[in-house]
Amino acid sequence: MHRTRALPLLMLCLTTSLAAQARPVKAGFIVHLGNDTVAVERYTRSGSQLEGDVAVRVPRTRLFHYRASLAPDGTVARLETTMRLAGAPAGTPPAQGGVATFTRDSAILEMRAGDSVRPTVRLATHPGALPIINFSFALYEQGTMQLFRSHADSSLMDVVFFGAPRVFPIAFSKHGADSVYIDYFGHPFSARVDGKGTILGLDGAQTTQKWIVQRVSDVDVEGFAANSGATEAAGHGIGMLSPRDTARAEIGGAKVMVDYGRPARRGRAIFGGIVPWGEVWRTGANAATQLITDHALTIGGTAVPAGTYSLWTVPTQNGATLIINSQHGQWGTEYDGSKDFVKIPLTSVHAAEPVDRFTITLAPSGNGGTLLMAWDTLQLSAPIAAAAP
Repeated sequence: MHRTRALPLLMLCLTTSLAAQARPVKAGFIVHLGNDTVAVERYTRSGSQLEGDVAVRVPRTRLFHYRASLAPDGTVARLETTMRLAGAPAGTPPAQGGVATFTRDSAILEMRAGDSVRPTVRLATHPGALPIINFSFALYEQGTMQLFRSHADSSLMDVVFFGAPRVFPIAFSKHGADSVYIDYFGHPFSARVDGKGTILGLDGAQTTQKWIVQRVSDVDVEGFAANSGATEAAGHGIGMLSPRDTARAEIGGAKVMVDYGRPARRGRAIFGGIVPWGEVWRTGANAATQLITDHALTIGGTAVPAGTYSLWTVPTQNGATLIINSQHGQWGTEYDGSKDFVKIPLTSVHAAEPVDRFTITLAPSGNGGTLLMAWDTLQLSAPIAAAAP
């Protein structure tokens, strides 16, 4: 008799448990860069679908919508996405969009911009390839969850950045029971995770992006986009995170130019924090900083022939060193010490007032001048002059 009554109770518990497992998960992410919020995301995940919206402030405010169909093994079978500019009138077609379809050995990309349809692209991939939309951390979470389902300690996944012409193999690896490192072009995003691989937070301090990602139960994506769009329309948008700039001057008859990226402080501790002490720094952001001169120079008393170079800096608590490297045109993470031309000590001064955005100045004076770099409260300089004929 007891067994007869227990069976319905067991079935009720089982049904309740399965219903709980099938219930969609709704959550969001907020992406911080220093004291700026640069993106927010809201998503819903079920057993067969992942759908979300992302509002991004840089370089201008955009709204992305995506819907991923999941295969029975939990990998992405198909992803559809659209992008709209904030403030576009209702009924305006998406500015961009596309579909990525995944087979066991390929990612097939169909992209469009406005009314223009681009040629279909087929990229060779391995099973479990992962599509990524910029600032969508629910899609990175897709990767951490795939890692946990594999029961492996690490997995090399083929990542397809939507619209990119190639596949990027990225390693996802467990570090203890509650952490996953996501390799980001040689530097790890550190993700806190639960036992299923759900991302609870993410720290990008060791990467070049420096994002800190906060998990939330919900976020007003549309409201964030509207406020950001209004701020932008008033002329106070974020714009490019690290806009490119040039410093130009004629130094003793030599035409000199420095081309560099200009990251902003955004309330962060820079030297000893964002820029570690004692490590080679790209002297700016994004692509490597370049020095171009049409005439031989002396910098810090060292002869530098006419040509194009990349500039790197090693700041320490007791001073700094400028590295002039013969390689140029590379990304700022691709430092090759074997191509160093010369290393020059810099004069280091701590200023009373912080400089918010990294600035390089070429300041002529008489027949010579000064190469000056300033960010936060640190100023680094070296004398520069045209070499004698």
